[in-house]
Amino acid sequence: MTHGNHATTPAEYPMSTKQRLAERWAQRRLGRIDHERRVAAIASILFELTRARHQLGLAEKRMLLLAAALHDVGRRVDDKRHPTVGARMILASPSLPFTGSERRSIAYLTRYHRGAVPEIGYDDILAPSDGRKRLRLVLALLRAADALDGRQVESPRLVFALSGRRLLITCYFDETAAKARRILKRRKKFRLLQELLDIKIDLQTHQVDAMQAVA
Repeated sequence: MTHGNHATTPAEYPMSTKQRLAERWAQRRLGRIDHERRVAAIASILFELTRARHQLGLAEKRMLLLAAALHDVGRRVDDKRHPTVGARMILASPSLPFTGSERRSIAYLTRYHRGAVPEIGYDDILAPSDGRKRLRLVLALLRAADALDGRQVESPRLVFALSGRRLLITCYFDETAAKARRILKRRKKFRLLQELLDIKIDLQTHQVDAMQAVA
């Protein structure tokens, strides 16, 4: 397996017409979508870095980026239950330009980007023709990307390195990294990716003070 290093930036993923429309739809409901764009950027990097292991294609990457744009739309309605609420909003909205399969897929990714993930075929959203196994891989990437840009702490600068079955993710914070370390140690949202890709994710956090940042 080759290895690589990547710094995240929202410009690193191509913007399709459906992506633009999905972002506008999310922005009308959330106000700001900075988090959603950062999650899309991180998800895009994770997708490319682990492509040889998941073997997904362009259609799944597009689905991943659409889900990144829409996964938190339910927050303004009910923050605690936003995955369930958001999935219902996506399924019900006539203004989203999705096919039936795309709509179900994005609703599924939104519904399970947090919390327990049901076994294949027990989600009550997807149809057998929707590619359940491949969407489970997409979900694993979305959950990991979302965890790396949590709303409870500042957004870190990230560097990724993959070597064999080890994915090292280094997080650089401008402020104290103590709270970030505690949050990132909650490995639930990384577990699915580790299991499905048979990799070990190693997270490291570092604080960069103002003098270092200037230098």
